[in-house]
Amino acid sequence: MIAKIFEYPLIIKESYLDSFGHVNNSVYLTLFEEARWDLVTKNGYGKKKIQETGLGPTILEIKLSFLKELRLQDEIIIETQMISYERKVGKLSQKMLRDGEVCCAAEFLIGLFDLNERRLVLPTQDWLDAVGMENQ
Repeated sequence: MIAKIFEYPLIIKESYLDSFGHVNNSVYLTLFEEARWDLVTKNGYGKKKIQETGLGPTILEIKLSFLKELRLQDEIIIETQMISYERKVGKLSQKMLRDGEVCCAAEFLIGLFDLNERRLVLPTQDWLDAVGMENQ
């Protein structure tokens, strides 16, 4: 089952740029993370839920492709979509789009981490709902 696509719009700011005048490579990961936190928080799995349950998201692997440079004041949309969730590991796709064109694409392997036991656990239904994998 492929989940719905979530959109996170933003404008590229001066603080995101490097000496070449385009977005610094490390900032891409920060912006992708910002979009993921926005998604799960709006879907009921923010910091409060993590503190209550002791279960929170973790990144296991990242594949990142820089396709087109992003510059100051570019208006972009970050699309986030769960591709699959097999047992304890989910595959999540994120794309930065400018005028519909993919400028950066990322694929993440994620999991739900038990903060007390310090290990991955099977995803709860609340977590699956938060990342858009309803009715799994």
